[in-house]
Amino acid sequence: MKLSFMPLKGLLVVVAAAAFAGSALGQDLPKADNSIQRLYSFPVINGRSPAAPKMAPNGNQIVYGWNQTGERKLDLWIMDYPSGKAKRIVEAAKIEDLPRQDDVRTDQEKSEAKLYDGGIGGAMWSPDSKQILFQYKGRTFLVDPSGDNLHPIFDGHVTVNGPKFSPDNRYISYSDGQNVYRFDRTTHFVKQLTFVSKANTSVDGHDWSPDGKSILVNWSDSSKTGHHVMMDFSKDRATVVNIQREWNGDLDVDNQIGIISADGGIIRFVAGLPRYMWMLATEWSPDSSSIAVDWIQDDFKAFTITKIDPKKATKVDIYTEKAPKNYIPDWRPLIWSRNGKQILFGTDIVDGKFTWRSIMQMDADGKNPKKFFAEHFDVAALARPKDSDRIFLSTLAHSPLRSEITIVEPNGKRTEHIVKPDGMAVPGEFDALGLPLYSDDGTKVATMASDRTINPELYSVEPQIHRLTKSQLPQFDQIKWADFKEVTFAAPDGATIHGLLITKPGLDLTVKHPAFISNIYANSAKTGWGGYFENYAAMNLDMVVLCVDFRASWGYGGEFNSGYYRQMGLIDADEAVAAKNYLAGLSYVRGDRVGIWGWSYGGYLTCMSLLTKPGTFYAGVAVAPVTDWKSYNEWYTRRRLGLAKDDPKIFEKTSPITYADGLKDHLLLVHGLLDDNVLFQDTARLIQRLIDHGKYFDLMVYPRDDHGIGKETSRPHVFGRIMTYLYDQLITP
Repeated sequence: MKLSFMPLKGLLVVVAAAAFAGSALGQDLPKADNSIQRLYSFPVINGRSPAAPKMAPNGNQIVYGWNQTGERKLDLWIMDYPSGKAKRIVEAAKIEDLPRQDDVRTDQEKSEAKLYDGGIGGAMWSPDSKQILFQYKGRTFLVDPSGDNLHPIFDGHVTVNGPKFSPDNRYISYSDGQNVYRFDRTTHFVKQLTFVSKANTSVDGHDWSPDGKSILVNWSDSSKTGHHVMMDFSKDRATVVNIQREWNGDLDVDNQIGIISADGGIIRFVAGLPRYMWMLATEWSPDSSSIAVDWIQDDFKAFTITKIDPKKATKVDIYTEKAPKNYIPDWRPLIWSRNGKQILFGTDIVDGKFTWRSIMQMDADGKNPKKFFAEHFDVAALARPKDSDRIFLSTLAHSPLRSEITIVEPNGKRTEHIVKPDGMAVPGEFDALGLPLYSDDGTKVATMASDRTINPELYSVEPQIHRLTKSQLPQFDQIKWADFKEVTFAAPDGATIHGLLITKPGLDLTVKHPAFISNIYANSAKTGWGGYFENYAAMNLDMVVLCVDFRASWGYGGEFNSGYYRQMGLIDADEAVAAKNYLAGLSYVRGDRVGIWGWSYGGYLTCMSLLTKPGTFYAGVAVAPVTDWKSYNEWYTRRRLGLAKDDPKIFEKTSPITYADGLKDHLLLVHGLLDDNVLFQDTARLIQRLIDHGKYFDLMVYPRDDHGIGKETSRPHVFGRIMTYLYDQLITP
């Protein structure tokens, strides 16, 4: 479907009448082969990348969600490996909805249920590689890899969260939202394994021991978690939307680790662990005799690895480290050696000092810690195949913007695979990288790789590197791509900041062009697929675009990664100024027409950059910005700022509402009214402060959207709005 751009003058006229609008809108974007709206509409031109691919334990096949149309609804596909021969084994459209006796949905709700049906997004393999489990339309199915024998094992609206096969393949365990149950694959009998009943308590996760005799459970109590009220104004009568949500200062974390037998019973909780901690990982030893747990202290100042005896439900702390400054970053992966004699774990603190993200090794009792993989670059992921001694790492050896797969062989030799020379060899995650796919014996390896010119696709890695899938529609081949160049510049404190400069090939360097810093956030300059926005601006509008790895990005060691501790919106706003000065120093950039925009934290940083550095940027767009950190969740804010009750001044110092009187430049605020992550109240409060100070600005609200602003018409609209605003402002004489 091709969506035409609708100018927003009507809304902004109304906004102006309310006395908080800013500059007028200008002209539409110049005509392009594919409008910015089309690029962000379904069917997506880049197609649907393979979703949640899983390699069979024997390595002979890969299952994934996919379609060849670019539409939302994914079917279930299977690929023979490594040949790449693929076929669809389950067509999502042929699975019927469960009937509704009393269907009280509106016509709009019914039509949107079909519109936003994403199909079968992923699946899991049975341990013997002979069956595949997936969930769709409220039901849980099993199917053979051939596509035969498709049948539901739960054929109704039954809550089946986190299903797992038992190691012997006899059972499928799952949670109903509060307790763990076990489905017998032979008798089809369901047995309850835990018996939690107190309100607001639940077993959130569980994990079978390798011998199948015990199950580790994670219990939590959410009774202290806060609440919030939102309003849905899209209906004839506005309705109240109640959500449960964590706030800074709630101190609501309450969790425990426990053990049950595979036949169920009363949970034996492990004594001595704090109830308020930030748990990162739990791993059974290969012989099921121990469990390693790594966790961070409530104030994020210390990290501990604890070893649990599952028979006694007792624990001993075998490794600890304290933050030398700032806080303990989340990146702390942990695995056991195949023989169970060593524990390998990731850290960016060695000998009491911040360093590059490295892999350490120690005996199972915590003795003899030593470096296993420590170089002058970051490791970003760690894993070991179940029946192999090979250690798989995702690394950034050649640039903090690009990645490769590094395998440490049992003899210590290192095998490096560069899948995309100018991109990412594995998927990106929030504060790290993902891992490749591998067989249980570690001999077959595949991955999802991408770069700035192609969205993620499946690639064979071992036995040899080659592309396995092609998701793009024919239109994609017509897109012309900009030049992407890695650049560096100095931050005010002397740190080296890495960026990705994006320009049109053959750009007239004798003319000064407008420029903007795009999608500002940590890790924004990484060279994995990032969509079309920057390329569109460079290729169709002759704008110069810079993406920046701001402070808190990974790829630069622990101190940089945690480097905006109690300086959020301050140290990185200084870096935004340095980035602007870098652009202004280019002979072909118009230094007085440099813009900036970002989403979520990037929206926050846009506000801080404009409000605390007035006159630096000509215009900015802040999408879903936090404007007062007291209203955001404790997990995120406590590590970076502490608790508001302990130091309210640092929350004032780092919040845009404090600096509302500093606005001198053009600002567009964008927010979804139903955002349950960064609440609309953040934008509303900034609006009021701006009004109080007599400041004028622009506003775009999406009444039915949440944090992602992803509704069918909203997604192309919001990217069109951002692009049009920057273009209108930055091309002015």
